[in-house]
Amino acid sequence: MKKFLIIFFAISVLISAQDLKRYQFKSGKVVYQSTGSMVGTETLFFDNYGMREAKYSKVVLDIMGMKQEIDAKTIMEEKWIYAIDNTSNKASKMENPLWEMIPNGTDIEKIGEEMMTNLGGKKIGTEVLLGKTCDIWEVEQMMSKIWIWKSIPLKSEVNAMGMTFAQIATSVEVDIPVSADEFKLPEGIEIQEINADDLNGMMGN
Repeated sequence: MKKFLIIFFAISVLISAQDLKRYQFKSGKVVYQSTGSMVGTETLFFDNYGMREAKYSKVVLDIMGMKQEIDAKTIMEEKWIYAIDNTSNKASKMENPLWEMIPNGTDIEKIGEEMMTNLGGKKIGTEVLLGKTCDIWEVEQMMSKIWIWKSIPLKSEVNAMGMTFAQIATSVEVDIPVSADEFKLPEGIEIQEINADDLNGMMGN
């Protein structure tokens, strides 16, 4: 499960990155509704063209009838990613796996498309969501689809590892003021750093 989520995150980052700007807008807020094996809402805030990001998740995960409530926050601050469990007030910290992979001057959009192609991904069409025309990427190897509008994911569908779920944006705001408080770590949180060896173990290497 961790392997799948990490790969899915990396793909969504790469296909939306352009010129070291993950998004084409300086700041924004997107609210998502999740259905299927994962039910609930997620709210995404970003600034600095997506190099600073916070995602709040309140969902119920259902895996073969076993339900788990998740109240979490993920913060990406350029080089670092923090995965925070609000219930336990604990967090995992790891270096952004894309940071060292993408030196300045790299054509990130090209790298992202090459990665998608290597995984069997391809653009299969377009669709209008919330009045915005999205490119649809399909990754057969991961049994998933991602809808991208101007570098921002507005919808995803996943059918893998015994899970089937969809996530679709219900509102999108761009180039809006975003408080720096959205990207702060909770006070008194216990942080465990995950190194490269730990990450490789999650990835099955």
